[in-house]
Amino acid sequence: MVYVSILQSYLMKIIKFNYVDLKILNIAYPIILANITIPLLGITDTAVLGQLGDLNILAGISLGAVIIGAIYWFFGFLRMGITGLVSQAKGEGDFHEVVSLLIRGLFIAFGSGIFLIFIQSFLFDLTFYILSADEIPEKLSRNYMSVRMISAPVAISCLVITGWLFGLGKTLEALYLLLIINISNIFLDILFVKVFYLGINGVAFATVFSEILGFLVGLFFCKKYLFNRSLIDKRKIFSKLKWRQFLFLNLNIVIRSSFLQAAFLSYLFFGTLFGSLILAANHILFQMTHLIAYALDGIAFSSEILVGESIGKRQYNYYRKITRSCFKLGVIFSMILSIFFVIFGFSIINLMTSLDEVRQICYNYLFWIIVTPILALSSFLLDGIFLGAARGSEIRDAMIQSFFVFCISVLIFVELFGNQGLWASIAIFYVARGITLKRYLYKINVLF
Repeated sequence: MVYVSILQSYLMKIIKFNYVDLKILNIAYPIILANITIPLLGITDTAVLGQLGDLNILAGISLGAVIIGAIYWFFGFLRMGITGLVSQAKGEGDFHEVVSLLIRGLFIAFGSGIFLIFIQSFLFDLTFYILSADEIPEKLSRNYMSVRMISAPVAISCLVITGWLFGLGKTLEALYLLLIINISNIFLDILFVKVFYLGINGVAFATVFSEILGFLVGLFFCKKYLFNRSLIDKRKIFSKLKWRQFLFLNLNIVIRSSFLQAAFLSYLFFGTLFGSLILAANHILFQMTHLIAYALDGIAFSSEILVGESIGKRQYNYYRKITRSCFKLGVIFSMILSIFFVIFGFSIINLMTSLDEVRQICYNYLFWIIVTPILALSSFLLDGIFLGAARGSEIRDAMIQSFFVFCISVLIFVELFGNQGLWASIAIFYVARGITLKRYLYKINVLF
């Protein structure tokens, strides 16, 4: 934390920050540090297996990690939906509702996780019916996903707890929670694969143990509220009106997230069609885009928290200052990320695989990673603003329109340019998300 403060002081000498900028930075830096550990985990998973020099294992983890990640990310609506509602409840001073939102989220998370365990065989069969994967990578990925499903209830619950902590502005606690999950996971990855030679199953078990640990730590961080009887109001928890508001917002976010995942998973679908080499290369590149996404999410989450508070307090001028500051800081962060990949992009690729054929393919696509932070910035920040305002319908509509643009791009560019066309289509998708969300921004004004 001392190094972060020194860096912040140095930046202040270069760029003049106002008090809103500093408030956003104080919220954002723990989120950014916490978020960066998530893609670092994916990079570690890929690196410990990619360095084994077996294309089947690398393709297997590519399939398994992305599919299970997509399943869990589908439940990201719980994280996204709860943050804005909690920040609004906090702004209104309604701490009974703050606790009720946590309990509602945990009910849904645990129930959904148990349901996933029961239907996992059907889910995997359906997935591989759609994907045309080679036999050995498919078998390895099925083994990986079966192990990962053990911790489904607690993994989804961790999303709820993280979103709830963000909504309260407890970003340091969220940082500690995600650091504990991901650092323990990285340590166990190396232990199980490099020491005990458990291969792809070792990576899966490392994640399971880490998610269980994270859930227990998360409950500890919530104990002041979750186990405080004076704040638990059963009538509020089971209020039909509140459940309807919670579920309706989350339904719109589910629709949004489903289209978003469909766009991002297209690299997996086309990778299986283009062959194992392209599949493995796309997986490595996608881990790098994850690093970008989670870094930019730090500013987006800050905007979500502060926009929610400004609406709860009915402070329009404060809302305007927040949005201006978020875009100012977002531009700075996106430029830093692009420069980072210009300098370290090749080294990161080399770290994640020892296969020369895969490395060469990745080198040819590094340009798309470098430009992604700049092209994606508006889509991330506007997403955070709309989530903070709990405007689910606008998020849904903008995503449907953007996905339509993406599909047209895929039909044209993949046919003409193959995998390069796919990455061009994803870049267009980012830009389309920013433009379509911007069109609905005026609707937030009615909340004040």
